[in-house]
Amino acid sequence: MRIAVLKALESFFCTVKYKKVINGQINEVTTLYVNNSVNQIGGEGDARPCALPRACTRAPLPHVKLVTDGRKTWLVGEDGKSLGIFTKSLVAPPKRLHDFILQDQSCKLLPKHRVCNCLKKRIDKHKNRSVKYNVDRKKSHWSNVQRCASLWVCPVCAKPITEGRRSELTIGLDRWKNEFFGGAILLTLTFSHSIDMPLAVTQLGLRKAYQYFVEHRQVKKIFEALKVKHKIKGQEVTWGENGWHPHNHILLLTEHKNVGFAVYRDQLAKIWIDCCVKAGLRSPSMKHGLDLQDGSYAEQYVSKWGLPEEMSKGHIKQGRNGGYTPFDLLELSIEDKPIHGKLPSKLFQEFAIAMKGQRQLVWGRGLKKLLRIDEKTDEEHAQETEKNAIELVSVANYAFNLLTIYQKRHVYLELVTADYETGTNTANELLDALHHEHITRVVQTE
Repeated sequence: MRIAVLKALESFFCTVKYKKVINGQINEVTTLYVNNSVNQIGGEGDARPCALPRACTRAPLPHVKLVTDGRKTWLVGEDGKSLGIFTKSLVAPPKRLHDFILQDQSCKLLPKHRVCNCLKKRIDKHKNRSVKYNVDRKKSHWSNVQRCASLWVCPVCAKPITEGRRSELTIGLDRWKNEFFGGAILLTLTFSHSIDMPLAVTQLGLRKAYQYFVEHRQVKKIFEALKVKHKIKGQEVTWGENGWHPHNHILLLTEHKNVGFAVYRDQLAKIWIDCCVKAGLRSPSMKHGLDLQDGSYAEQYVSKWGLPEEMSKGHIKQGRNGGYTPFDLLELSIEDKPIHGKLPSKLFQEFAIAMKGQRQLVWGRGLKKLLRIDEKTDEEHAQETEKNAIELVSVANYAFNLLTIYQKRHVYLELVTADYETGTNTANELLDALHHEHITRVVQTE
């Protein structure tokens, strides 16, 4: 039976040649991975067997398995002896699992969301997926794959999008300061909440309270006194022992560098409390409901990813003070042990539903044009990696499916990059190892 299964599998394979760039030279490389669809392991379309040349015929494969010690991964044969280290481990770095693995987890929790096709489904089904190398970033990425550009639920897309937004914000602040000689005040607004409050309800209440606040006659007078000319609003959501904690960061761009804003703090805090109550929210405290930081705070943190990160990266950075960011919840959902009585999986699903269609940053009308910031969509930011990139490897569908099944897409990118920079062949070694592992598992199942 085992031999029959192996022969059946091999009937789907043929040797193909693809172009691989090594140190600027294009070499023809022979590999085993078929240049067609293999739907048995999740490929697109129908499988089309191809004849296997005699030169490609292999002896029955031994039982092998992948083993890790937390740092490295290797193959072990039937006799228990190592067959050689071939790649880095999938074990997470101390702070967070790799974004590709978290993306897979997001797909499990949101099976009907477009994140499930992200960096997997091909754009042009008549062409292979490929690995391209961005010469500016010195990193490889997948090409001819769809990108979901889902800022809130896709950890892979979130990084280029938030980095793009951060860059826009940094450039904008710099031009406001140096060309318009203006200043900046960071206003933070929050409210009291409890673990029983749904995120959608608190989000709606926060939007209402903010609208009441900026339209308040007294607030308008204070902003006029402070010479506030423009606003940029960002939102952040965390989860903690008191439930969902949504809050706004509003960057107030002032005509001059202002040192007298602190005298208005208490007055603004009282108005904010009234606006929260009017919006149906619980009353925040005078101490924690409203916070103001001056321009020196902005200048200090622009160079350290502080202010731009506060404004544009709230949902992907590590949680503080015992709080969990949405992507923290996504990682915790893998084991899905309750935190504060709630399952991380359910919390992340709730977050995804509540944040659908919401913008990360809202710039004041005409501000981007004034500061010469190009209008770019999330999709355009997600595609930034394609600029100034060269193709290194064309990856057949079967090989890509193996990388997807065994959650090695990101490892393969790292190995292709290393092969390009050093002239090694570790990426093909990974594919060979996964091929052995997959066939062994199929045989064992039979």
